[in-house]
Amino acid sequence: MSWDKLSFNVNNSEFKVLWDYVAVPTENKDINIQVDEVVFCGYGIEDANYSDYKNVNVKDKVILIYHGEPTRTDGTSWITNSQFQSDWSTNFRKKVDAAKSHGVKMILVIEDKFKDLVDAKRSQMISPVFLLDTEEITDNTQPNICYLSSSMSSHLIGKSLNKVIHNRNKIKKKGKPLSFAFQSKVKIEQVKHVKAVDGKNIMAYFEGTEKKDEVLIISAHYDHIGMRNEDVFNGADDNGSGTTAVIQVAKALQMAKQKGIKMKRSVLCLLVTGEEKGLLGSNYYVNNPRLDLNKTIGNINIDMIGRVDAKYLTDSSYLYVIGSDRLSSELHEINESVNQKYSQLILDYTYNAENDPNRYYYRSDHYNFAEKRIPAIFFFNGTHEDYHRITDDIEKINIPLLAKRAKHVFF
Repeated sequence: MSWDKLSFNVNNSEFKVLWDYVAVPTENKDINIQVDEVVFCGYGIEDANYSDYKNVNVKDKVILIYHGEPTRTDGTSWITNSQFQSDWSTNFRKKVDAAKSHGVKMILVIEDKFKDLVDAKRSQMISPVFLLDTEEITDNTQPNICYLSSSMSSHLIGKSLNKVIHNRNKIKKKGKPLSFAFQSKVKIEQVKHVKAVDGKNIMAYFEGTEKKDEVLIISAHYDHIGMRNEDVFNGADDNGSGTTAVIQVAKALQMAKQKGIKMKRSVLCLLVTGEEKGLLGSNYYVNNPRLDLNKTIGNINIDMIGRVDAKYLTDSSYLYVIGSDRLSSELHEINESVNQKYSQLILDYTYNAENDPNRYYYRSDHYNFAEKRIPAIFFFNGTHEDYHRITDDIEKINIPLLAKRAKHVFF
């Protein structure tokens, strides 16, 4: 999915995507609108104690909102009455749902950190975005969403700029909503190009003995980011290393089977596709499982275990552990005891912190299993200078270290 046609005109001035605004294909449906009025709707919040939609009609309208939520001068939120932000700041989906419930046609977001947003969304704008065909591509009742730079926002607001700023300051001071409509000529056309492509997950199944109905899934994604123009991204660490580890674990299980040694529980070695496009392969599996999810006891996920990050340049015998204690204290204890008995790795839980700004817990395939309440553990070596670059090649893989980490997964 990509843009076939995209234009945004405000008061007879044409603005440029990625320079002035961001519109992601998956957040928008085809639309062609012309309006003479925009509604400033504060922060786009509808909460029991505070609602920007109070006493304002936004049905079939274009609204303009700020990110986040109103805070007092000391930084406390009017929503939570504490220093902690509410879901209205951390989950933009809530604002979309609120706008949808009021029949909003389009949400325009004043993006104070526009450059950071462009960096985060660029690949979704210049490269095709992938969705599973089982997913609803766009809800036709959902409002479209555009993120605007500060300069484009100012042009859009025009003569009402001082009033918008005054109202925002007053909202923060009093904790009372102050929405209003202002005149602005807006023309927006968005037309998407949608094409079907095929992808495949790859599985190796080893049936258990006494508890064969119970299944452990060992996973890694085998896709990377492909080619861009003439550049080839081999992805040796991301995730050739994890793919190799799963294959070696499968090979060890097969050798054991040939010698008459079997696991009590069944094991599914699962190589998934589409991780780089939104965890698509693992998403497909958990919603179309080949084995009973209710009897799937856990997931061990491997995503990048062939390199060393800057923190461990002098002692590479480490492994970042993410998610082991989120759903199961027993999984965490097993990992620790196995490491003490066999692997003797430094197990680093830095990225397992719930306030980790990298949010790695949500960014690899184990998360789709965790969402189904299946205990999951994610092994990771951290990022490095070749992450998502054409220089992520096999010559830079630490083979002995990769082998040691893969053996830990097997143990």
